[in-house]
Amino acid sequence: MKNNQKHIVWVVEDDPLFKESMEELINLSDKLHLELSVSSVEQVEEEKHKVHAPDVILQDIGLPGKSGLEALGFYRNEFPDAKVIILTIFEDDERIYEAIKRGASGYLLKRTPAKQILDGIDQVIMGEASISPLIAKKMMNIMVSGAPVKESNLTTREKDILKLLVDGFSMDMISGELEISTHTVDTHIKNIYRKLEVHNRAEVVSKAIKERLI
Repeated sequence: MKNNQKHIVWVVEDDPLFKESMEELINLSDKLHLELSVSSVEQVEEEKHKVHAPDVILQDIGLPGKSGLEALGFYRNEFPDAKVIILTIFEDDERIYEAIKRGASGYLLKRTPAKQILDGIDQVIMGEASISPLIAKKMMNIMVSGAPVKESNLTTREKDILKLLVDGFSMDMISGELEISTHTVDTHIKNIYRKLEVHNRAEVVSKAIKERLI
């Protein structure tokens, strides 16, 4: 048993004040355990064997040395089960797209309220993505421009749910919006994943926008 079954979180952030605020936020949670807090990917490489593997990594993009984007491939190889949430000041479309394409499970701006960051951690732990509606719209901006519309074999209901997923709705929110049970929503989402040949919410959002399925 590791840390009374708390979910292990790593923080990789070079801004001292923001790093401290993330440390305090995680330490206040009774579900999370802060195992590592460093300022660079190089420090992660040095310390990785001294600590428990992460469940969630809160990762900046603009880091000294290796960038947060470069780190995503490293994490995928070293810690395939870890969920990476990008926390950054950058809002430009290309960085957002690259982060999602390289396997990030979430993308939140640093000005995101603390509770929403904790909610985002919960979402990725549950296998969902933590992508705000603003970020989803920015992804849409760069991916639909000139891209051909592709046909899919999704049902009308599945397309409705797919659109809500892209808009950042959680499973409970989709259930309330469409007035169907969460079990039904879960079944539809599994069918969407199977038909689109994706494995998680970040992938389904990326594919839906890139191929203009909604």
